[in-house]
Amino acid sequence: MFIAETMLRVLKQMIVIKREGRDLKEGEVPYKIVKHKIHYDRWPGDDRWKDLPLYGSWQTKLYEPPTAQDGVVPRNEFGNVELFKPWMLPRGTQHVDLPGTYSLARKLNIDAAHAVTGFEFPKKLRAVPVLSGVVVCSDKADLLREAWADYNKKQMEKAEEKRVKKIYDNWKLLIKSVLIKHKITNKYETMGGSSAKAKGHVHKFTKSRGKGQSYR
Repeated sequence: MFIAETMLRVLKQMIVIKREGRDLKEGEVPYKIVKHKIHYDRWPGDDRWKDLPLYGSWQTKLYEPPTAQDGVVPRNEFGNVELFKPWMLPRGTQHVDLPGTYSLARKLNIDAAHAVTGFEFPKKLRAVPVLSGVVVCSDKADLLREAWADYNKKQMEKAEEKRVKKIYDNWKLLIKSVLIKHKITNKYETMGGSSAKAKGHVHKFTKSRGKGQSYR
């Protein structure tokens, strides 16, 4: 039986649909459910079969982001914001894509959620989310950026002070080593001179005895 290519439709799992910045239409059910083999890293050789629902593109729509309310960023079930496409950013929020902003936001009592911008497959067994900055309410974004800039400035100053101190400490150690070496060298040179002088006296005394002098 011949089937025209135009009649074929691609079915996708939900995670792929979300990565394309789309969502399911209301009331849609899986077009097909297949068995999917899950591999577990913790127990090698221990595999599980799981139902994997698949959907067609006609069952999806462009993702409509929720709106932040009362200073709280809307999150998914894992406490993150899925930001695979620019239009997925929740209304009333901003994406602050700077490293270390999550812990800084917590110190400032600013509600923030990790931004998930993709997935990695290090062992081709399990998807690992890629976190890129945080999502905060728009009225807190500038405050967080300023605090981040100030924090990093202080960290750079501390790093420079540490670098300069290390340089001075290395110079002190070098100078101390040179002085110790110089002191040891002078000490052994002095001991060497005294030893040579003593040998000269012994040689002179022995030579004098060889001239016929007797001692009783």
